[in-house]
Amino acid sequence: MSEKKEQRRPLSRELIIATAYRMIDTNGYKSFNLRALGAELGVTAMAFYSHFSSNIELLAAVCSEFMDTMDTDPVPGERWDGTLFRTMGSIRREAIAHPHLFTLLFDEEIASEGLKRHTEKIVTLHLEQGIPFEVFSKAWAIIDAFLTGFALHESTTAREELSLKASSKGSHQLAAWQEIYFSAYNDKSFVNGIQIIAEGIKSIAAPDPCEWYTPDKT
Repeated sequence: MSEKKEQRRPLSRELIIATAYRMIDTNGYKSFNLRALGAELGVTAMAFYSHFSSNIELLAAVCSEFMDTMDTDPVPGERWDGTLFRTMGSIRREAIAHPHLFTLLFDEEIASEGLKRHTEKIVTLHLEQGIPFEVFSKAWAIIDAFLTGFALHESTTAREELSLKASSKGSHQLAAWQEIYFSAYNDKSFVNGIQIIAEGIKSIAAPDPCEWYTPDKT
């Protein structure tokens, strides 16, 4: 008696994105290509062009899907600095948990399309809280630089290798600059960084009392 062949799901945009997402999450996007994706789904590479115009468009969709996993939805009544801690913390956690997907953000061609929805969502969230445009536009540059640098450093194996070297020597043997360097990336320093950013926003906005909150649902 012959084995019953497993019925494949119809090829769709959603299935393509989900499969590419899983493959990149496991092996990284540098080794990803449409031929490998086709082999995974049992189709030829040409089959994808009825859903995506290029490999870059597909990778941008995967990038956008990854950003949607982060906790960036508005919470009615939430104060603006609480929003900063919540959203930035979520982005950091996802970057550490999925380093291969996070590296998509550092390919300019992919990120320029993949980050559009996420960026619009975050900016809209804070502006609707009442943060003045000119204040948030200045804060955005600092937030983005801090968060990107922090998450990138933590999501790479370089950090792990450096930590192992430091622990093998013993912290008492480290020079002052080494102690500062190795202590720069941990939970406490991340929270300290957000607090400094929040205080900077208050300083920029002064004398505004900065009582900005996410609107309640109507």
